[in-house]
Amino acid sequence: MTSKRTAWSALVAIFALCLVLGPESFGESPSTFSQSQIENTLLGRFGNSFALGAAIPDTELTGAERQLLFENFNTLTPENCMKPESLQPTEGNFNFSEADALVEMARDNGLTVNGHTLIWHAQCPEWFFSDAGQPAGRELVIQRMRRHIEAVAGHFTGRVKSWDVVNEAIDDGDDYLRKSKWLTSIGEDYIAEAFIAARKADHDAELYYNDYNIERRPKRDKTLRLIRDLRRRGAPIDGIGIQGHWQLDHIPFEDIEDAIVAFDRLGMKVMITELDIDVVARETSGAEVRRREQDGDDPFVNGLPDDVEQRLAEQYARLFALFLKHQDKITRVTFWGLHDGRSWLNNWPSKRTNHPLLWDRALQPKPALSAVLAIKRSKKEQKAQKPSAGEDGKPAPET
Repeated sequence: MTSKRTAWSALVAIFALCLVLGPESFGESPSTFSQSQIENTLLGRFGNSFALGAAIPDTELTGAERQLLFENFNTLTPENCMKPESLQPTEGNFNFSEADALVEMARDNGLTVNGHTLIWHAQCPEWFFSDAGQPAGRELVIQRMRRHIEAVAGHFTGRVKSWDVVNEAIDDGDDYLRKSKWLTSIGEDYIAEAFIAARKADHDAELYYNDYNIERRPKRDKTLRLIRDLRRRGAPIDGIGIQGHWQLDHIPFEDIEDAIVAFDRLGMKVMITELDIDVVARETSGAEVRRREQDGDDPFVNGLPDDVEQRLAEQYARLFALFLKHQDKITRVTFWGLHDGRSWLNNWPSKRTNHPLLWDRALQPKPALSAVLAIKRSKKEQKAQKPSAGEDGKPAPET
């Protein structure tokens, strides 16, 4: 890599660090941050536009990770501890300890929680679909699904703001819905039954459908069909989560915007729920967890080349410019991971060293963060841009 690129990368990294922390913050605790320093965090800059979230694996975060979380985000999503296999591994035996600890950590620090997820084809115990060694009948599976949802959502009533009620139910191919065991055991109405059960358990929680690639056709059209189907069946749905697992040079900006507008037109709140940008080339598109690739090249073990770092910054800046354009429709942007070292993309679709987020493994801000923050000016910058008063006390005309 050239010395010019190296110098550029170093300057941007230094700028990003100063922009996020502020010149007086080195050695200070979060409680002593000035107002200008707070504004130069992700939350301080965008918190008035939409909620900012991060997915975390559990409460076993280091002190530095907690500081990063609490300074930059106001909502979190548990990666695994609220999925069916974690909460009810065997029928009737619930284990809420890890999920309770996560919810309490969030509440103690002023963060809301998005529950993830009540119904999914993956990480779901086989007992839901089995009856004495044979496939369980429709009514038994519905009963088990309702009991699970009512027990889980009921347990967290008043403590979890929203739920990804059903996750990734739309087919990637020509079919309408994924041929999961939920579909084959119950039928197409299983999604409506799940939303109805969730509303029964918690009247106040917001209820979402969450999926990947639904910004693109034909999955976008299938999602619009699903919204209409749920309404026809009397099932309550409040919003749609566009996951946002995108690849560096294949981000469908036009499709994303079209999807945001289309879902909003049907009265849906729109969230970006699992945002990351994969910088390592792969064949797999979307985010189907069961699709794996053989371990191959691991090109970025020692960090990103300057040109890739710059490209990542540019793409994140374009995304946040788009999100701000539609801040009247988007209610939340959640990153799938807190920093590069916590990203699932280090292990999927194969084991490799990835760099998809705004902070690196050392919890240092990347050029992508400074690019994102630059999209929206701070109050200090806005004030500096205001025209000064003329001699008559009125604002001087802009030139």
